[in-house]
Amino acid sequence: MNNVKTKKKPEFGYAVLLLLVLAAILVCGLSVIKAPLAVIMFISWLVVNLFAIRLGYTYSELEKIAITQVGHSLQSVVIMLAVGMLISSWIASGTVPTIIYYGLQIINPDYYLVTTLVICAIVSMFTGTSWGTIGTVGVALLGIGISLGIHPGMIAGALISGSWFGDKLSPLSDTTNFQSGVMGVPLMTHVKHMLYTTVPAFIVSGVLFFILGKGNVQSFNDSVILEITSKLSTFFKINLLTLVPLIVVIILLIKQRPASQSILIGALLGMAIAIFYQGFDVKMVIGSGLTGFKYEFNDDFFNKLLNRGGMDSMTRTIQALIFTTGLGGMLREMDILKVIIDPLSHKIKSTFALIASGIFITYLSIALTGSHMFAAIMVQSTMLDLYKKNGLKPENASRITEDCGTLGVTLIPYGVTALFIVDTLGIDFGTFFPYVFFCFLCPVFNLLCGLTGIGIARYTEEEMKEMDLQEV
Repeated sequence: MNNVKTKKKPEFGYAVLLLLVLAAILVCGLSVIKAPLAVIMFISWLVVNLFAIRLGYTYSELEKIAITQVGHSLQSVVIMLAVGMLISSWIASGTVPTIIYYGLQIINPDYYLVTTLVICAIVSMFTGTSWGTIGTVGVALLGIGISLGIHPGMIAGALISGSWFGDKLSPLSDTTNFQSGVMGVPLMTHVKHMLYTTVPAFIVSGVLFFILGKGNVQSFNDSVILEITSKLSTFFKINLLTLVPLIVVIILLIKQRPASQSILIGALLGMAIAIFYQGFDVKMVIGSGLTGFKYEFNDDFFNKLLNRGGMDSMTRTIQALIFTTGLGGMLREMDILKVIIDPLSHKIKSTFALIASGIFITYLSIALTGSHMFAAIMVQSTMLDLYKKNGLKPENASRITEDCGTLGVTLIPYGVTALFIVDTLGIDFGTFFPYVFFCFLCPVFNLLCGLTGIGIARYTEEEMKEMDLQEV
């Protein structure tokens, strides 16, 4: 006798009710009670299970689905842990202090925000990792900017915007490869197609940061610079030797070595320099790889700026990734979003409506789960066939999931990337949120492409006929 339960497809109203309940839990839990995101998301697993029982699912089945989905994101977990170790070791080795030291001497304060934007874009493009750029060069640039008296949110906005621009256009980026792979788009086709939105968004961001940066230096004077550089050279040995770990990591990533391997090698080189050149205690340096660099500088500014990093600093971000990704897997298995979108799909005909719908689904997905991976999978399962049916190539969808999904998780406080930034830079979400111009502008240019038809990849009549024959 077959005991396997038949799974039911949720009704439209039932799917909407589930989403409203999840939204209420998120809003109340995070905004009213101010509970940790990981706790709220883990509780949501049980809430989803209660709704799933009526559809024929058991908790064990959903848990297996969630764990399978989490397994796809374990590479990101490894990279996060490696970045945490890298940050602490590069502070101890003097790598980050050296960047700050020389940066203070050569950077023009009036153009600091634009310079930060461009530097992070270049580093991220050549390394393929926005998180690695934010966690290393970004930390140093934040320190330099704060010492110049520039608003930390503006600095963070510039370095985040630059890091994302470089990451999106880098063939080495894991998220860029992921998005193109999910949509079945050749990598370089995907990268080239993003130029229509990312380049104008980057240019406008540059103009805005130029305007904000002009005359924004509040406390800059030579004595402040001299005091900071003098203290840095007292605490650390400052010279080009300490930049070796940075150079090695960049070379390894350019040679397309795995990101986690490259970052770990950079962390070990940093530890070696910290021990044998800077003279820090072996146990302290190795321990800082877990708990973060901790040293008493007898200076509040340096204590706050340089005592950070370690794998422990990534714990909250990793928890969020596990629980949000698992929740996304459950919702996808139950066809929750698909049931809501399908009745509307036959009304979506125009190019603008198709693009806007893809953007809506992407933002809805990340709002529910905080995961760009779930967003990409949902767009692929609900919109890709509709795009093809209306003559739009899949790179239109992959661009949306990059511009609104990968970048979008920076714009919600419980997004995996937003949590990473808060933990890595040590500043509140509300401090940097208004200044991540690049993340706001890319979706706008996507809508403009849909409205004007510029930058929209379409199938030719011959290609459409060929696809129809293949379906037959």
